[in-house]
Amino acid sequence: MTRLADVIRGWFGWCPMETAGRQEPERRVSKAPDEKDSTGAGPVAKRTALFLHLTLVVVGLSWIIGIAALPYLPEIIPVHWNIYGEPDGFAGRLTGTFGLPAIMTLVALLLVVLPRFDRMRDTFEESRDIYTIVVFAAMCLLSGIHVTALLSSAGLDLPVAVAFPVLLGFFFIVLGSLMPSIRRNTTVGFRLPWTVRDETVWRRTHEHGGPVFVIAGILIILASAGMGASAMPVAFGIIIAACLYVTVWSYCLARAGTTGRADQWQ
Repeated sequence: MTRLADVIRGWFGWCPMETAGRQEPERRVSKAPDEKDSTGAGPVAKRTALFLHLTLVVVGLSWIIGIAALPYLPEIIPVHWNIYGEPDGFAGRLTGTFGLPAIMTLVALLLVVLPRFDRMRDTFEESRDIYTIVVFAAMCLLSGIHVTALLSSAGLDLPVAVAFPVLLGFFFIVLGSLMPSIRRNTTVGFRLPWTVRDETVWRRTHEHGGPVFVIAGILIILASAGMGASAMPVAFGIIIAACLYVTVWSYCLARAGTTGRADQWQ
């Protein structure tokens, strides 16, 4: 499982053996003025800038797609579907078309603004590139849902009950592949009471839980192909099972650490 996650992380442009998430925290020391660090123009800053720009591109495309689709949409379009892919919530054409792009724009603005606050800066500093990639993946997920909803509203007979879980499965593959690289923070990751308290428990939980999420995403995609209208309930079941498993595994790891039996969880 770890090998698969390492391959996927490699696609994002860095060696997984050198990621911050696989290292124990080090005491910060002052650096020479000419030395590049995570706040300079090093690889972390470059990845952060790249995926921030890609996020803004996805958000911009969502508005363009909405404008282009507007003439082909009815006055009332579905904006919510039940667990079986049946529309159960509706809105006017303008609200339904531009609701998701508006949400995506707000999230993108938060991505730019939040790291500027002193209280949030320490949270984002160590893993800001990972955080930006997670947000980019979430924007791609919302954009895929937006396009699928517009095409369905325009009259195309799309299997919404299958398309949404497939998009969710790809999101979990990306999210799981990034998990082992996330340092302890208060925003992203398995933020359980015992992982937030202990650096080692945090690191090992994410190293173990990341591949679990990758496998969960693959299972969601494979199951969706043959489940039809039941694809979404199956996807939710897989996600709940994966989250419960990681939570229990992490809790047992933390308990073993407090009783001196952590070696059995190697």
